[in-house]
Amino acid sequence: MLGNSRGVKIFFLGLSFLFVATVLFAAGKKEEGRWPDPEKTITMVVPFAAGGGTDLIFRALVEEFKKQVPCNVVISNIGGAGSATGTNEVLRLPADGYTLLASGTHTVAATLQGLTEGAFQIEGIIGLNWDPFIVATQVNKPWKSFRELVDAAKAKPKSISLGNAGMGGATGVASIGINQAFGGAFNVTPFGGGADLLAAVLGGHCDVGIFSQTEVVANRNMPRSLVVLYEKRSIIPELSDVPTLPEAGFPNVKIPAGSYRSVSVKKGTPPEVKQVLAQAFKKAFESPGFQEYMKKNGLIPAFTLLKDTDAYFEELRQMYIPILKEAGLLKR
Repeated sequence: MLGNSRGVKIFFLGLSFLFVATVLFAAGKKEEGRWPDPEKTITMVVPFAAGGGTDLIFRALVEEFKKQVPCNVVISNIGGAGSATGTNEVLRLPADGYTLLASGTHTVAATLQGLTEGAFQIEGIIGLNWDPFIVATQVNKPWKSFRELVDAAKAKPKSISLGNAGMGGATGVASIGINQAFGGAFNVTPFGGGADLLAAVLGGHCDVGIFSQTEVVANRNMPRSLVVLYEKRSIIPELSDVPTLPEAGFPNVKIPAGSYRSVSVKKGTPPEVKQVLAQAFKKAFESPGFQEYMKKNGLIPAFTLLKDTDAYFEELRQMYIPILKEAGLLKR
């Protein structure tokens, strides 16, 4: 009897181990299918150097996004070629949702100039906002208005450098538009991102630059603002006296007025993964922290999700085509 009792205990103990193993295996399978994996990292690739307008906006967004997902989230700044270098890095990596692109008008501009396949090889997660462009110069430069700047450039063509954050990006297209509007009077000069452009203008190495409003607000030692390229004046109190192009005396000059920002993934990312990302970013966008950031920096909301973001991207592409074609830069 004792032997039989011992055998029964061993039998049931074996069943217990089998049950626990089965439960753990099932739990493991369940965890294996979960996205995102808590042990992995989501990387937001910002295709510009740290410190520029795009970088600042996405750092604010990512701080809120981190609260919505169970894994680590980091920002990777990969600048170069007007955002094409960072965009191409995203296209090189798997379409699994763990690598995101800080996309926008810069992606469209770089794609149409043949620097990347970005606009054709990404899919939108969320559309965020517009960041108006401002033309600004050093405080010790002689021009007190945009009219004075234009007159000086026309009087001595190519003597005044007009800087942008990179020819492949949105400020690059805006600088081309300005130069075309005034007969090629400016010496258009590209830099490796908004931070480099700011340093060049502040240091007197570049006469005037096109900046995002976010960069202007973030830098209290920003140069003198001459004109805002958006259709309305800034809602930021310290910039509310900066005139629009029509107010500055140029009602017929039509150029890209700002940077549109969005979040995208590589084409082919599973639909269920995109849905998780979209809902997490929607909560981040609607958070009090990010809404206050946009208000403080005068950003204009342009909220869309998934397919609506893709449709908006196509509208932007169609808007940029004639500008780049006229400049002889259209490659796609």
